Amino acid sequence: MHLLRSGVAICVFSCVLAVPFWAAQKDQKPRERVSVPARLMSARYAAIDCDACPRALAKAGISAREVLLSWNRFTIMEDRKKADLIFLVSANPYLGDYLTRDGPDTRPVFINGVILTVIDARTGQALWTDSRQSGSWRVVGATKDLIEELRTQVDSQTNRWAFDEIFRCSGTPPYQSFAFATPEEALAKTQLGVARIAERTDRLNIVSAGVPGFCRKAQLVIGPNNKIIGFEVEVPPGENLDIGELLERADQFEFTSDKDKQSQKVRFTARTRDGKILIEYEMNGRQSILSRVSYFY
Repeated sequence: MHLLRSGVAICVFSCVLAVPFWAAQKDQKPRERVSVPARLMSARYAAIDCDACPRALAKAGISAREVLLSWNRFTIMEDRKKADLIFLVSANPYLGDYLTRDGPDTRPVFINGVILTVIDARTGQALWTDSRQSGSWRVVGATKDLIEELRTQVDSQTNRWAFDEIFRCSGTPPYQSFAFATPEEALAKTQLGVARIAERTDRLNIVSAGVPGFCRKAQLVIGPNNKIIGFEVEVPPGENLDIGELLERADQFEFTSDKDKQSQKVRFTARTRDGKILIEYEMNGRQSILSRVSYFY
């Protein structure tokens, strides 16, 4: 009888323990990883907002700054109005009201984890968000984990071109056929989808499947004599050429640096010694970001 009761007790105790474990396993569905928006991929300036970070959560703001500085992808701005992105650290979910609310978030804060929301500073739209339910004692580690997760996603979406792929665009027959033609002659070649850029008079859009992938979408450059002198690829967000590959071929290039008159951003350029290819990087702190490649006839 005692054995029977003990067996029943063990069974009941085991079942009580097993049900939550089974339920927890059932509820843990794999997260669907959403693509990082182009706006986030192309951003250069970021600000950190941890205004609603009382007590232990204040450490999350400090941790966010340290990790973002070590990532070296963004220039950290003290003035949020000058930033492209706002890294909002909080314990409460973002309500989408960053640009419309009057003052800091005044909701009560119960610190049982960290929420990181990356916000478009111009629109207030949440571009990326995730959280860690780690308790108040591990907000530093949780914040680092969140930013590292974002970094992994951004890196996975960055298309890293090889130097040879970019170099092969020079001299491709479809684009060479436009050498020193007039814009009118180029526009007559409708089979290649040539069209003017509405806001500019010195460029013609062109799309061709018969060229390497890097320069499949380009712009024909119209020179001062109204003749096409080359073509240019403006590198979209999420694409890059490791500057190390370029520096390995330093003997083939002449290097210069200056500041863009409009954006005031520092540029680093490398021109082949024959003047046929110009590779331009935009400098963001110590990070070099491929911005455009021009090919000349």
